[in-house]
Amino acid sequence: MNKSKLMNAKIVEKHGIWAIAPVVVFVVAVIVFASFAGMNHDITKGLNIGIDFAGGSILTVELGSDVLNDKEKYDENYDYIESVLTSEEIAEQVVAYAKEIGINITKSAAVASISYVQTSGSDLEMSLVIKYDNISSTFDTENSDLTTYRNGLIEEQIKDYYETNYENVTVSTNYIGATASASLIKTALLSIFITLVLILIYIAIRFEVWSGLSAIIALIHDVAMMVCLVAIFRIQINSAFIAAVITIVSYSINNTIVVFDRARENVKKAKGGNKTAIVDNNKLVNESIVETMARSINSTLTTMVAITLFAIIGTASVREFALPVIFGLIAGFYSSLVVAPSLYCLMKNASDKRKLAKRDGVKNDKPKYAGAKN
Repeated sequence: MNKSKLMNAKIVEKHGIWAIAPVVVFVVAVIVFASFAGMNHDITKGLNIGIDFAGGSILTVELGSDVLNDKEKYDENYDYIESVLTSEEIAEQVVAYAKEIGINITKSAAVASISYVQTSGSDLEMSLVIKYDNISSTFDTENSDLTTYRNGLIEEQIKDYYETNYENVTVSTNYIGATASASLIKTALLSIFITLVLILIYIAIRFEVWSGLSAIIALIHDVAMMVCLVAIFRIQINSAFIAAVITIVSYSINNTIVVFDRARENVKKAKGGNKTAIVDNNKLVNESIVETMARSINSTLTTMVAITLFAIIGTASVREFALPVIFGLIAGFYSSLVVAPSLYCLMKNASDKRKLAKRDGVKNDKPKYAGAKN
């Protein structure tokens, strides 16, 4: 398609079509969420929530670099520790203990689910760090008695093994409760809310209220799509995900501002110095989208290449940041080119129509655009 055809493309007028993709993603995410929540009989399992937010336990086994830098020895130790964490024997002991204190729990709910594994430290202090979930509050007591009991069994069995087969190996377990997780969630949500409010204020001052509102709605769309895609692909939601959200909010608004800035210039030219003139917002915004499209594509692709490499070669914790960023880049590119401009035109056109009716005293009158031929 040549440039003249692109300039005449009706982009913002097709806002109904642009809404289809987000709606489909949302519906699929709801289905996936409901499926996992139903299978586990726990609504919190609908998302793959990490221990940062859901609470959990961290097992640290200090093996040293001689062991952990040797792939064969690393695999041997990890396989053993994993077998203990997922042991049905330990799960049966937890079920039996639960009955003693008057709690009914299934064996599958008592088995630990590993969130991710990483190494930490160096030389003799190099450790294998494994994070896994606590027993769901649906089954556990307020004091997390079942989780504490299970962690004690796990730590005892692993310590016995390493005391018998190795020397100077330190084993420890740390518990992260729901209270600390709830506090972290509140802080994360507050930081995102403050970010959105500040962006709204800046754009409203720099451009106009309609630009600010459409940009904020588009940013909410980007975050919602990130959450939906993370739910669909079962990527862990933790503090790295919050960092990814804030990264995308900052990045996406930049692309949107570029489009709005060009639109403001085109509107200014069309008005020809007459600030009260009514202009064809759809036509001017469509032209602005086309004029800035190459820039948006290039910046998004450049960033996408870099972050994709991180996702491929990075550790588990790096991928938990990189993959949501990739989803956010796609959603941000989409929203900056079609969602935010379409919303802006819908609101701006409605505002101009009211102004015209108030000025001329005629409702539903077709506006005569500034610069249009008679």
